Parts: sequence; C-alpha cells; structure tokens
Amino acid sequence: MTDTRVPMALTVERLTKVFPTGTAIDQLSFEAPEHKFVTLVGPSGCGKSTAMRIITGLLPPTSGVIRIGGRMVDGPIADAALVFQSPVLLPWRRTVDNILFTAEMRGSDPAQYQERALNLVRLAGLNGFERSYPHELSGGMQQRVAICRALLLDPALLLMDEPFGALDILTRERMGFELQRIWMTTRNTVLFVTHSITEAVLLSDYIVVMTGRPGRKKATINVDLPRPRSTKTLEDPRFLDLAGRVRDHLEAQWVE
Repeated sequence: MTDTRVPMALTVERLTKVFPTGTAIDQLSFEAPEHKFVTLVGPSGCGKSTAMRIITGLLPPTSGVIRIGGRMVDGPIADAALVFQSPVLLPWRRTVDNILFTAEMRGSDPAQYQERALNLVRLAGLNGFERSYPHELSGGMQQRVAICRALLLDPALLLMDEPFGALDILTRERMGFELQRIWMTTRNTVLFVTHSITEAVLLSDYIVVMTGRPGRKKATINVDLPRPRSTKTLEDPRFLDLAGRVRDHLEAQWVE
C-alpha cells in the first residue's frame, strides 16, 4: 500500500483533530491508491466519520496534511463525493432529477449529464424507476440513487460513511454485492467506513484498522481475494482468515 510506484488518490499524513471535549483523531496516517477500495474499521467513536469530514474539506484538521490527487486539501473540494448513511434525497424530485442535483450544485448544466445519469441508473439496476419519487423506492433503491448521484461527476475519490448502516441485514448484504458490481465498472477510488468486519473484507482491497478514541492507525491489511466476490467467498478459508485478522486487531485493544 506504500509502494510509491502506485499513484495515490488519497494521502493522509499525521492527521489530528482536537475538540473541546478531547482528541478525536491522533496522528492518523494512511493512503488510498488510485482505483482501489479502502475501508476504515474501528470501534464506535474512534473518529472514522470525523476523518471523512476532514478529508472532504468540510471540517478543518487541528494538524496534519491531506492530499487528493497530489493536491493539498484546505477546504471543500470538487474532486470528492460523499455518500452518507441516509440517502438524503430530495422528496419532491424523481430519481434522475435527484441524481442530476449534483451537477446543479456544482453550477453545471444538468442537461449535459442527462445521458450519464441514465447510464448510472441502468448500472445500478434501477431501470423502470427513472421517474419514481423517493417514497416509491425501497431503502436499498434509495441508497443506490444516492450512489449514482455521487458518481455523476466521476469524482477522483468517493467517500462512503456507513452507507448501508440503516438497512436490514439481508438488504445490506445485497447492497454490498451491488456496490461491488458498480465499483468494478466505474473503478473510482473509494474510502469506505463500516463497523462490519464481513462487509469490510468482502468489499475492500485494503482495510485500515483504527484504535479506539483517539483514533490512530492500528494496522493495514491487504485483502487479496479474487473478484468478483460472491456469497461463496464468505465461506472461503482465506476470507475467514482475513476476517479473523481484523477481529484480532480490534479485540486486542480491549485487553491493552
């Protein structure tokens, strides 16, 4: 993951964030190579979501350096898109119009992105729901619309903060496979946050394990499982070994 021959879409160096209530993140450093899927896992309150907000420029760091595509982040950036746990769709807009909202927010002509929006709808398996309102869609479908919206302008970095956390277990598993399928086509660099070890191993190329608050890097694990991954992958001894390694790093913190 530190091979300098591989271009880095994201570099986080010694990131620290101190709030009046205490230090949330302390000297956090990691990288995300271009076109790879990188996941942050760690205990609740370890600063994963805070790190995401700092990376997108929505929250200033106390210290440290963040670079996206080699450029230092010092405020909100156009090369990154964020998907939240809630889809945050506009209830009065239909599917395609919700997706095109990204272009409007960036001051672009939505008409120029109409074809791409429709292609993303097809890629996400939302055919036939192009003109549906959010209340006419299931929770999983709404989140797929949110993912399409984030991908509309082809961001250099796609950040996903517990995007499936509000879904039931079966829908969450299905959405993981859907996300993998979409990502294997678009190949945007992804930084993903989850509390699920299974989800992390299933989706990732690299897993960054964080310590409890204040959040530091505990370990980086290379997930070398072949793609596409399926339900059979969940039974693969290599998958079980990787999940065990992540769990061991997390459980070791409880006795330190």
